[in-house]
Amino acid sequence: MFENVKNYFNFNRGERIGIIVVIIIVIIVTVYPFFLKGTIQDNTKEFLSFISDIEKFEKSQKKAIDSAAEARKFDFQQMDRSVAENKITPFQFDPNKLPSEQWSKLGLKDWQIKVIKKYEAKGGKFYKKEDFKKMFCISPSEYDILEPFINITEKKAEYPERKTEAKAIKEKILIDLNTADSVSLLSLYGIGPSFAKRIIKYRALLGGFYSKAQLLEVYGFDQERLDKIDAYCNVNAESIKKININLIRTDELKKHPYFDYYTAKAIVDQRIILGKFTSLQQIKGLPLIHDELYNKIKNYLVTE
Repeated sequence: MFENVKNYFNFNRGERIGIIVVIIIVIIVTVYPFFLKGTIQDNTKEFLSFISDIEKFEKSQKKAIDSAAEARKFDFQQMDRSVAENKITPFQFDPNKLPSEQWSKLGLKDWQIKVIKKYEAKGGKFYKKEDFKKMFCISPSEYDILEPFINITEKKAEYPERKTEAKAIKEKILIDLNTADSVSLLSLYGIGPSFAKRIIKYRALLGGFYSKAQLLEVYGFDQERLDKIDAYCNVNAESIKKININLIRTDELKKHPYFDYYTAKAIVDQRIILGKFTSLQQIKGLPLIHDELYNKIKNYLVTE
C-alpha cells in the first residue's frame, strides 16, 4: 500500500516543471493585488500633487493679470501726494517774476523752472491762482500743496482795449511743432520728458511735420492727448526738410519713416527709366504708391 501511495508522488521532469509553474502563478496572483494597491496610491498622490501645482500656477497667473490691470489704470503722470509733500517746501510767494532760486527753494526741479521761465519770457502772466494750476509742468498734487501759499498781487485789467493785447499774447505762446525745443514741448498739457524726446526724434526722422495729426504716429500718443494740446500748438510746414527724388539714393530714401526698401527702390528705378522726374505725379502711378501714401510723401518730395 505504501508503494502505491509513493507512486502518486513520483513525478517525471515535465510534471515537476508544471507544478513549479503553477506554484509561481499562485504566488503572483496572491501578491499582485497588494502591489497594485500601492501603485494606485502612488499614482493618486502624484495626480493630486499635479492638480495642486496647476491651481498654484492659475493663482499666480491671475495675480499677475490683476497686477497688470492695476498698472494700466494707474496714471503715472500724476504725482503721489506723499511724494510731493516730501519734495515741496512751501512758503508765501507770487509766481509772477519769482527768481529761479526761489522756485528751487520751493522744491521745483530745473526742467519745471525752465518751463515757467519760458512762459514768462513769452509774455505769460498769472492773474489768479487757477492760472498757475494750468501750467502743465505742475502736477495736481504739487498745486494742492502750493495753492494756500500763492499770493498774486498783480490783477488782470478789465479794460476793453486790453482784449487785443491779451489775444496777441495768446498767439505768441503757440508752440510750433517744427521748431519747438524740449522745454517748449513740456509746456503742453500731457507732454512729459519722454513724449518731448519722442516727438523731437520722430520730427527729425520725418524732416518736419506738415500736420498736427502726425503726432498720432508718435509711440503712445493718442487722440485724447492731441485734442488737449490742439489749441496750443501749430505747424509751420515751410520748415519741412525736402527730399530731391532726382538725387536721392535708395539706401538714403528708405531711412524716411514713410518709405521702406521696396517703395524707395521703385522710385529710384523709375527715375532711371525716365532719366529724370519732372513732376511728383510721375511717382503716383507706381504700383506701391497708393493714394494714402502719396498724400503723405508729397509733402516731403521735390523734383528740383
